[in-house]
Amino acid sequence: MSLSHRVRTAGVVLLALAASGAALAQVEVPQHRQLGAQETLAGPGNVGADYSANPPSLSGLTLLATIPAPTAPRAKIEIAANCTAGITVVLDDQTGSLTPTIIPIAGPAANGGQGGSYTTTAHTGRVRIYSPSVSCQMAARAW
Repeated sequence: MSLSHRVRTAGVVLLALAASGAALAQVEVPQHRQLGAQETLAGPGNVGADYSANPPSLSGLTLLATIPAPTAPRAKIEIAANCTAGITVVLDDQTGSLTPTIIPIAGPAANGGQGGSYTTTAHTGRVRIYSPSVSCQMAARAW
């Protein structure tokens, strides 16, 4: 390859890079910012809708464990399903007077394996863990 051919090739590459940089410079990206303390994630009146084909239910389930509401804020909760039947995690307040949040967690392909899990740092109330299998293996830790 001759020197003049290499210079022309390098010039074309530099022009292509300059053109793509100019195109990228014209793209506007909104600034990231945290929500304020009084600012809601969704606008008022946007409560959402449940589009689940099979909404979760507690019928036919056995209570395996209860993690009580803490007296002081806790750092984290980790829960894992280790049985094929899976588990259902129920988040509510200590007295059970509020509508609970029900989270189904899939189990592994074989008992004792690693199934689905749930981790939270935000829930401050009671956590109950259910399963359709009375002998379901599961793990839970709160600190």
